Amino acid sequence: MMRKRVPVLLLLLCTSGILSCVSARESGSDSDDTVAKKPTSTKTDSSMSFVLLGDLHYDKLENHDMEWLSREKPGDVRQVTVTYVPNTELNWDGLMYNVRQVVRTEKPRVRGIVQIGDLSEGLAGSEELAVQMAHSAINAAKDTKMGVPWLLAKGNHDITGPGAKEAFVEVYTPFIREQSGDPTIQNATYAYRDGDVLFVFLDRWDSKVDITDFAQRTLSESDAKYKFVVMHEPVIPVTERCWHVFRNEDEKAEREAFMKVLAENGAIVLAAHLHRYAVVRRETGYGPIVQVMVGSVIGKERRGLPTYERTLRDYGPPLVDLVPSYKPDNAQERKAILSAEALHVTYYTMCDLAGYAVLKIDDKKNEVTLDYYAGFEQMPYDRVNLTKLCNQSN
Repeated sequence: MMRKRVPVLLLLLCTSGILSCVSARESGSDSDDTVAKKPTSTKTDSSMSFVLLGDLHYDKLENHDMEWLSREKPGDVRQVTVTYVPNTELNWDGLMYNVRQVVRTEKPRVRGIVQIGDLSEGLAGSEELAVQMAHSAINAAKDTKMGVPWLLAKGNHDITGPGAKEAFVEVYTPFIREQSGDPTIQNATYAYRDGDVLFVFLDRWDSKVDITDFAQRTLSESDAKYKFVVMHEPVIPVTERCWHVFRNEDEKAEREAFMKVLAENGAIVLAAHLHRYAVVRRETGYGPIVQVMVGSVIGKERRGLPTYERTLRDYGPPLVDLVPSYKPDNAQERKAILSAEALHVTYYTMCDLAGYAVLKIDDKKNEVTLDYYAGFEQMPYDRVNLTKLCNQSN
């Protein structure tokens, strides 16, 4: 059962990309420089921590052509004007302050910020504004002065709207190169290694990259002890919406191949997209997959506890029944998907609490743990031992 405000929480991560051995500054540094340096960790001890941030949807009204938005995306006007712009004004500085304190005080020391996509809201409305929005979000990240690198995954909102895909290449990709310390990175599918910790970041929206093949090669060829795959969309569905990768009927074989890669390489998946906190363990014919989801869109109420929690007994068709208002026309289809998944899911917890996570690698114990925090709380809401979860018997 999910616990409330416990001292420590375990988290799952996913990463992909071009292999790069880099590491961050010491977390206690007062430097404003967030560019990654060469690793100082060694094979003898790869104990370290990483802060995990889910969707942030950083947004400013001046980065939108509101006439275009009202005409082309009327359903998103309220989302921009009532949700994301006010949330940014109200909560960005406070959330980043809290994260910065974690970076400076956490043990083992924090070596980076893993942001799992949708750093920005998107929907700027023009090519010029898309570039302006991208610079606005990246500059906001730089201005946090974390002293450790920001490691970014691509999210769907980051590339939504006229010129957004091009702006990502122009603005985000150089930032990824800078922060990772790898000048060879060309896109949002890349790898980042620090000591014995490997993150593989995967870009679901790049048709030129076979993410299954990239993950297989990068994970299998690495001798890192701790492997994480980071992608915006989850691999295992965790809410009634069933918004997960390879979810279409004609993608079943591709999904099976992808899960085989994850399970055989013991990679923990780190996802976002659904603005929820969740941890799930799914069995496959090749071993278990553990997935963690982080949601970081904090509303004006700044809740310290969720309004609801879901556990293993709720997983499956009941998730759809609990939210009957969401697309009732395809409810049976989603129930069928969740019913099939429920046969393989052995651990599940999910709630609507926005915040951030601290992923901790204790190399002396060969253990990965996660603390999940509500955005403005000082004590963790939940604790999960991811290593034990991966290794537990059915």
